[in-house]
Amino acid sequence: MSLGKIRMSKVCFILIIVAFFAISAVIFNQIYLTSTMVVDEEFHLPLGISYCKFNFFVWDPKVTTLPGLYLVSALFMGPLKLCTIYWMRFVSLVCSIFNIILFYKLFRKYEKNEWGNILSSITLALLPPLYFFSNFYYTDVVSMTMILSMIVANEKKHHYLAAIFGLFSVICRQTNVVWVGLIAARYILTELYSFTKLRQQEKGVPAKDLFTFFRRVIKRPLKVLENSNIQFWLDTLSYLATLGTFVLFIKINGSIVVGDKSAHEATIHIPQLFYFSIFCLVFAWPHFVGEVLNFITFTKRNKLLIFILIIICFLIVYANTLVHPYMLADNRHYIFYIWNRFYGKYALFKYTIIPVYIFAWYVIIKSLYSKHDISFLALYLLCTTAVLITQKLIEVRYFFIPYILFRLRIKTNTNSVFNIVLEFVTYLVVNSITLNLFFTKTIIWPEYEDPQRLIW
Repeated sequence: MSLGKIRMSKVCFILIIVAFFAISAVIFNQIYLTSTMVVDEEFHLPLGISYCKFNFFVWDPKVTTLPGLYLVSALFMGPLKLCTIYWMRFVSLVCSIFNIILFYKLFRKYEKNEWGNILSSITLALLPPLYFFSNFYYTDVVSMTMILSMIVANEKKHHYLAAIFGLFSVICRQTNVVWVGLIAARYILTELYSFTKLRQQEKGVPAKDLFTFFRRVIKRPLKVLENSNIQFWLDTLSYLATLGTFVLFIKINGSIVVGDKSAHEATIHIPQLFYFSIFCLVFAWPHFVGEVLNFITFTKRNKLLIFILIIICFLIVYANTLVHPYMLADNRHYIFYIWNRFYGKYALFKYTIIPVYIFAWYVIIKSLYSKHDISFLALYLLCTTAVLITQKLIEVRYFFIPYILFRLRIKTNTNSVFNIVLEFVTYLVVNSITLNLFFTKTIIWPEYEDPQRLIW
């Protein structure tokens, strides 16, 4: 791309961000006028306002996350004395703008299609559940900002800074430690591979060298490490310091959860991986459609594998489908209606949808696989599994980070720009529908004076 076109694209990107903020501010204000408190905000907002006033010695035992969101609020809104519900929510909106810039930086790292990167960045910021929560005082948007900042710093080889953002991400939400682990492990694996000198030109761990690499590290670790340098050890220690701090927190707290632990008991819930695959399929459907014929061909060539996968999935669904009491009791969330009108209503539905799960995971794995670097796919699958299967409650917010990591890796070449346009239009339509439902549909709960609203 010529210098003139690059400058024009940068100007357009800035104008798009300004337009995004202007339109979002209008929506934000309308949401505030409609409802000043939704669901878990009743726990978050009082704490946020207290921290904003630099009163750090209050806590609500019903809050299960660390006070990262409140500390960010205190940092930006406290000095300005903007400690009201409106400005607490505004923190999320501002972070959603930062996220667009971070998305753009990452897409530019992975792809060279400038216009595709700009459109993808705006589209991801409009991901319906994520965009919805940019209007409320929840941890999700701020948490995403920290995770994206960590990844950007890591990609730019600013590993000290990446470790610091990783620590802040954990303070926003404890499960983010898994994604810090992904970034740390991938850095260490990539560097160790370079020390083995198996293939000088590679910047990752090639699939064909994986077993040779591990065998060499296990059999002759000192031989591999003798090629390391002091910077590698300093960078590694910065990540380990963040991870070690979290381990110390677990030891002191006795659990990953702070506050009310009753709703977050340790469990194994493997079907969460299936629900996540549906989330990916729904919100990235234009990128999945083109793989249908390829999947059919793959199925014909691997009938035994597909049969075995169907049997395994059937057994998992039969033996491990868990239903959290909150999901059946709280009719303020879309999951309540999806479950009761499909999964809970029709006994066979959860089995008939198994082929869709398999197709979705086929596309996810194919999109993330690279013969030049298998490390990301391997760690992504491990970390996504660790984050999701330990959650009993089905909650779309748990899917945000693994979905974003998946979506960032989808190729955005010229031929796929049309898919991004379809994705963009889909997000606009879904956002319009969900916002309209929020504005128009009320739910009466006797214990609340104000009517409740339907949210993700």
